[in-house]
Amino acid sequence: MKNITLIGSGNVATHLGLALKKNGFNIKQVYSKVLKNAEKLSLILEAEAINKLEKLTDSDLTILSVSDNAIETILKNIKDRPIVHTSGYTGINIFNKKFNNCGVIYPLQTLNKEVSLEFSETPLCIEANNPIFEKKITKLAYSISKHIIALDSEKRKSIHIAAVFASNFTNHMLSIAYDLLKEKNIDFSILLPLVNQSIKKIKNNNPKDVQTGPAKRKDINIINHHVHDIKNTRIKKIYKTITDSIIKASE
Repeated sequence: MKNITLIGSGNVATHLGLALKKNGFNIKQVYSKVLKNAEKLSLILEAEAINKLEKLTDSDLTILSVSDNAIETILKNIKDRPIVHTSGYTGINIFNKKFNNCGVIYPLQTLNKEVSLEFSETPLCIEANNPIFEKKITKLAYSISKHIIALDSEKRKSIHIAAVFASNFTNHMLSIAYDLLKEKNIDFSILLPLVNQSIKKIKNNNPKDVQTGPAKRKDINIINHHVHDIKNTRIKKIYKTITDSIIKASE
């Protein structure tokens, strides 16, 4: 399984493509409906750029890295070939028995093509429709990552939801913190030791057991002052919702 086709040119496709090329795989083609996007990634991967699915040639594996709502449309427009998608939430049944060898390689990581990372540390969640194909994609996965986990679609969905809370929502909270400090001309870096310590604490503890702050202490006086001082209505609502959740979780 050396010759790879990438359908998609976004964040996941970019990091997967770079990791595969770095580890000796040949990226034959990069597809994007916007040709210039395919060309940009294909230039880095030394691949052919295409924007028409009928131009797909044979390869050992096709990796479908597009938005969830585009997967089904693309699958309807390509013929049977060894294929995986990279979605955390979309199940393997999306292939609908049209493909003899199909599965999932889901990178459990926040990926941005403008930000480099050590891909070998990224967990890859694997699923396949038959044992032989599972062995093949597992071997490929171990070529680019140290952490491979075989999971069915239902468990992967649960991981995807948990990942939204752990990463996407956390990042949004940090974005709010950034804006609150910016209003007062305070450098966001002052929070970094706090953020780093928060991550360090949960490595060996249940996050619930190391929760701190006014909501955990049920310090209603401080909470009310915070609510009063937050002028942005949207942020005020978020503060109240999260505070209420922490208080209830502590009871």
